[in-house]
Amino acid sequence: MDERQALSSFAALAQETRLRIVRALVVAGPDGLAAGRIAERMGVSATNVSFHLKEL
Repeated sequence: MDERQALSSFAALAQETRLRIVRALVVAGPDGLAAGRIAERMGVSATNVSFHLKEL
């Protein structure tokens, strides 16, 4: 990973909802989670989760 890519990745994780999403996905493991399920767990709308997943 080059420096520019690393900076972009860390910037994406510097947002609270995105960090919570990544943590949930890590815990879920290889099976992952659907956006709707993530939204339920986070207490936000599915469109909000979709926006953040796009940034990640």
